[in-house]
Amino acid sequence: MAEIKIIAEFFFLSLALGVGICTPLANSKETGGGLIKLMTSVTLAGALGALSCHLLYAPVTGLQSLMIAASFVCMVFVYVFHRDHKTWVMWLLYAIQNLALLIALFLFMNRTPYLFFYGLSSVLLLGSITYAMLLGHWYLVTPKLSVSPLKRSMILIWIVMLFKLSFMGQALTTDIHFFVENTSYGAGYAFNWIMLTMRVLWGYVIIGVMSYFAWRLISMRSTQSATGILYAMTFFVLVGELIANFMYFTYGMFL
Repeated sequence: MAEIKIIAEFFFLSLALGVGICTPLANSKETGGGLIKLMTSVTLAGALGALSCHLLYAPVTGLQSLMIAASFVCMVFVYVFHRDHKTWVMWLLYAIQNLALLIALFLFMNRTPYLFFYGLSSVLLLGSITYAMLLGHWYLVTPKLSVSPLKRSMILIWIVMLFKLSFMGQALTTDIHFFVENTSYGAGYAFNWIMLTMRVLWGYVIIGVMSYFAWRLISMRSTQSATGILYAMTFFVLVGELIANFMYFTYGMFL
């Protein structure tokens, strides 16, 4: 039960930080302020969920609670006051919001730099794919919008995937004992292999293949077809990251 609470908190924190940190990929003067409000609605839900989960076992006056609360306040101001042009005040709120969530993530990952960057890789993968999927819908509102923001989102997804794969590659060399016959590590030989196979196929291979076709569609300016693929990518990244989070928070293995 404790693992479920931790995984839920990490998911909501990933949603708030991952989507929020990607918002400058599209210029608000080109998309209109409505896209920022849409993205901020998602980050608000994520921050509220993360804070609610955290308060189940931690005091409201703790530093992590205060950081999430500070980011939530910034999101509210952005949602209410952001217009088409991003002023310096909005940039300041963006910086405070994401810095506060980065500190919250660092605290959540036991104040350990290596664990922090592992967590950040998951945050950015979930956030960048979710952001790209939401951005794809915005082409219905602004059909003349350049496809460059969507292409930048895809490039970010590929960079983060390579970053995450480096963590998994290193982990498999140090945690190979999880996958030897008759192992007592994890939940057993067969279960560990099932988790690894599902994580690789759903969380990396399928997403990688889909992202290639999404890029092709974006290049042809078939944005709604690309958004359909991004929908599916959002599902697979969610499943893949939930598997990885379960294996890490339960057994301490990086996938």
